[in-house]
Amino acid sequence: MAKLTKFVALSLTVALFIFILYAALPFIYNVFGTRNITSNAGNAGAISNNGDASSGSVNATSNSSNIHSSEEEFPLSSILYLMQAEQCLPSYYQSSDVLGNGNFGFEVIVLSYKEACPDSSMPHVQYLLDKSTTWTTGRNLLFEAAMNRSKTYLYYVFMDDDIYLEDTNHANPWRKYESFLRTFQPAISCVDPEMAQKVRSFHVDHHCSGEGNSSIGTVWFDAIFDAFHYKAIRHILPYDPTFDQQTWWASQMSVIIRSEVLFRGQIAIHTEVHGDNKNHRPYPRDFNFTPQMIHHMTEGLDRVVPADRAECANAIIQQWRTTYHWTHGTNSPTLCLPPPSPRDEIAPGRYACY
Repeated sequence: MAKLTKFVALSLTVALFIFILYAALPFIYNVFGTRNITSNAGNAGAISNNGDASSGSVNATSNSSNIHSSEEEFPLSSILYLMQAEQCLPSYYQSSDVLGNGNFGFEVIVLSYKEACPDSSMPHVQYLLDKSTTWTTGRNLLFEAAMNRSKTYLYYVFMDDDIYLEDTNHANPWRKYESFLRTFQPAISCVDPEMAQKVRSFHVDHHCSGEGNSSIGTVWFDAIFDAFHYKAIRHILPYDPTFDQQTWWASQMSVIIRSEVLFRGQIAIHTEVHGDNKNHRPYPRDFNFTPQMIHHMTEGLDRVVPADRAECANAIIQQWRTTYHWTHGTNSPTLCLPPPSPRDEIAPGRYACY
């Protein structure tokens, strides 16, 4: 009887150990199952907390082939938030319901552009410092820092330091949006209620197909909160600072154009999570993009897609060059494409000929 009792106890102990190991595997895989990234974008300078980051030039021909990881090789789930702030992560984001708790599968890099942040209480938040950046060059420093990390993230989310998210169903909008990214996995995603309404109006006016449950496709998207899938980001970024002296909006326009040409029909607006920014600081802004500016933004994009789709990509480019005002983003035939499909293959030019 004693031997039987010992045998049962040993069996239960082994079973419990196997159960705990199985439950811990996703966490172990996410922490240690990473690949190195080699960046063509240059070195972002000192990448330690409160260190200075040099604002050197960015190579605009970065190639996505340097990211060797894939979902088949290991499961990606982590999200990296990238923000510019005057000093530290603003208090709103330090809440555990927002970005204050790294146990929800995300990390944060903050580029301080006025003063170094002395706070080191959140190990999942890293600080850089550069007091000489524009909105564009600051985001490029964040991009470089992200690409130089040894870890690959499923999404890289560029955001302003004054955006507040809300959910129409009163759920936690941050966790809901993160769940949407991990489940749906569009090439690019944003939260933009104003643009979502314009897209819906376009659907009605042009008798387009139905919308998705949690997302609709778009062309235009505001820069305040943009998520880039790791398979798409190097095809779109770094941001182009060519016209920064005239308008900081030009670098986002370049992102919008590149996104439509290369990932047409794979840009998703979340329809239930809304974002709004409260502050509007002074900076160079102008929506009057000249034909020369649009030509610069579209130059060479037809050579990025596969050869059999280059003609279709060039047709999209010509649309932008002939209707160069920003309203193309709210009147493009792309808006009538079916909603982006969950976990669709992410490759440049996939739907260029749709």
